[in-house]
Amino acid sequence: MDSDGFSVSDIGELRSPVVVMAFTGWSDTGTVTTDTATRLIEAYHADPFLSVDAEEYYVFTETRPTVKLDDNGIRELHWPRNEAFAARLRDAAHDIIVVRGVEPDLKWRAFAQRLAKEIARFSPSLVCTLVARPAAAPHTRPIQVNGSSADPALAERFGLGRSMYQGPTGILGVIHDALRTYNAPLISLAAAIPHYLNVEENPPATRALLRALEPVIGLAPPLGDLDEETSRFIERVEEASRGDDQIAGYVRSLEENYGSTEEADEEGGADLPNADDILRDVEDLLRGGND
Repeated sequence: MDSDGFSVSDIGELRSPVVVMAFTGWSDTGTVTTDTATRLIEAYHADPFLSVDAEEYYVFTETRPTVKLDDNGIRELHWPRNEAFAARLRDAAHDIIVVRGVEPDLKWRAFAQRLAKEIARFSPSLVCTLVARPAAAPHTRPIQVNGSSADPALAERFGLGRSMYQGPTGILGVIHDALRTYNAPLISLAAAIPHYLNVEENPPATRALLRALEPVIGLAPPLGDLDEETSRFIERVEEASRGDDQIAGYVRSLEENYGSTEEADEEGGADLPNADDILRDVEDLLRGGND
């Protein structure tokens, strides 16, 4: 391990890899982006080659470690993890690197510069950061995924827009800035999450991001059981809202404006209506884990 907490192992050469990045925190409503990254890692049997010691980058009263029980009922302590994985894709023109992590509390510039250096040494053909932001969108419509890039050629190639956001940024904005010093080709994909479904998992949004990654990676990422999970998720939302005229009316108003709201981007989105009182029952049911 280096003095900055980074541990990197040699994985050999990669073919101009596509890099996909996801971090919990500012840009990961409902853990959608990190769930997407995890599915890529598992689907492609990617091997870890980079990890970061949590001690260097977190205030543990702000980002706390978690305790979980293993299969034998023994408590295990889990620290915030930042890792990079690589896989060789025989059916695509490029290999892939997946970076999955937790937005740090400390030393953002040092963290981003070191991570950018390790990614840049592979001469990536593309770096794609994943975002999931709350939006005034109904759960009854497909999850919208919008892309952005500051590079006109990349924007045209992938049919992306350009983010005009100005204001506070998250770790992805800092990493983008660090990667620009290496002239890395950068794009972002942002999923618009119904703002009243602020729950730990959102299978429809994860599925939407995976599908949006197909032209980025060069092949369709396996969806696994996401179709079935999406159906069950929607059924549970419908169960929570069934028979409640206030909820039905609110969702109807979102449906009428679907597609006309400000697009989510890597930093922020439109001002959202307050539906806390109307839709608390939906979140309570989903968090309860009822099927």
